[in-house]
Amino acid sequence: MLGDIGVRALKVAIIIAAAWLLSRLCRLVIRRIVRRVVDSAKVKASVDDTQALERSPLADIRLVQRTRTLGSILQNITNVVIAVIALILCVNAVLPDLLGSFALVTAAVGAGLGFGAQNIVKDTLNGLFIVAEDQVGIGDVVDLGLASGMVEYVSVRITQVRDVNGTLWYVRNGEITRIGNMSQGWARAIIDIGVPADADVEAVESALLNASQALAGDPKWRTRILDAPEVWAWSPSTATPS
Repeated sequence: MLGDIGVRALKVAIIIAAAWLLSRLCRLVIRRIVRRVVDSAKVKASVDDTQALERSPLADIRLVQRTRTLGSILQNITNVVIAVIALILCVNAVLPDLLGSFALVTAAVGAGLGFGAQNIVKDTLNGLFIVAEDQVGIGDVVDLGLASGMVEYVSVRITQVRDVNGTLWYVRNGEITRIGNMSQGWARAIIDIGVPADADVEAVESALLNASQALAGDPKWRTRILDAPEVWAWSPSTATPS
């Protein structure tokens, strides 16, 4: 009897050690891939750390954020899968007949958990597509339908958006049916300025154009303004641009 217990304990120890080694190996591979992508972005931007990527093209910043997010997701999935498999193997090694006896019970419990966790699965799958397809990123100004503002955090289950009033909204990814991203690629900033009815429209247009052109030539802003500023005059009587 002692010999049988020792053999089973040895099997459990081997399973745990193999699971630990496999988990470490998977984490090492994922970290190496993530580090290689981040290093490539830093070399491309000619910077030494990711903090300096703020001065580099936006695509490099988004690439680093997306890669790190996907890396953490893959690590968590790998750890959970390996832990579940190791637990089943350990139970099977100690009590070989236990899994077969509780097959129907575990199937019923699994079905119940699957039905109850369908919203979590929906959120996770939708979050994976959002991250992988780079639909939103940290710092983007977005309209998710349920909330609009600046994205502060993106995960596979929720997206955190802070609106102009300072309220932090937690939006489940499974509830997002449309995304309007005003920071991806380029966006047009339209500023409406009201003037008195008897104002000299040409003088106002000239002043606005000079001010906007001076801003576009400023070293701090010229890299963010992609096209020449324009002044559109709007006539309320005709409701057409004039």
